[in-house]
Amino acid sequence: MAFEIRRLSVDELGPLLDFMDGPAFKSQPQWQGCFCQFYLNTPEENNDPAAKSGLNREKACDRVNSGTMQGYLAFDGDRAIGWMAANAANNFVALPPAGPNVARILCFVVEQDFQGRGIATELLNFAIHDLPKLGFKVLEAAPKASDEFSVAGYRGPLSMFKRAGFRVGPNIDGEHVLVQRELTA
Repeated sequence: MAFEIRRLSVDELGPLLDFMDGPAFKSQPQWQGCFCQFYLNTPEENNDPAAKSGLNREKACDRVNSGTMQGYLAFDGDRAIGWMAANAANNFVALPPAGPNVARILCFVVEQDFQGRGIATELLNFAIHDLPKLGFKVLEAAPKASDEFSVAGYRGPLSMFKRAGFRVGPNIDGEHVLVQRELTA
């Protein structure tokens, strides 16, 4: 299967919204309406009842336009079929701060009909080569400590990060481990 990976830009906002509004959460409907805003939002913003009924969509538009929401999209032709949030660590205000040259990956979403075809791996590999161009020196993620899939499996499997050269660090919350990789230009 041939698909293309692109860095999120203002030009890609329409395909991102079409993906998030449509097929993105068919297999995980509990995340419908998140628009990958949970870690960009403060706890107060996440507790707002309007968050999943349209406010997160508005924030995604504003944050893509301002450059605060970053990541990568996988395309099948002109249609987005996958998403990976990859951002400056400190843009994720719901997480502890990090150094200025640290990027974090927090979320993978692949359309149900395209799951199991290596799209998440390709998104990750693309980011590993693209993020240094943006000045990042370190890439972090926090997958589940096991590869057992669950509703919280949106962070990607630990085995995928290990195959991509990430070092496994400490358990951070009883369920997830910190993984880290140095980035080279």
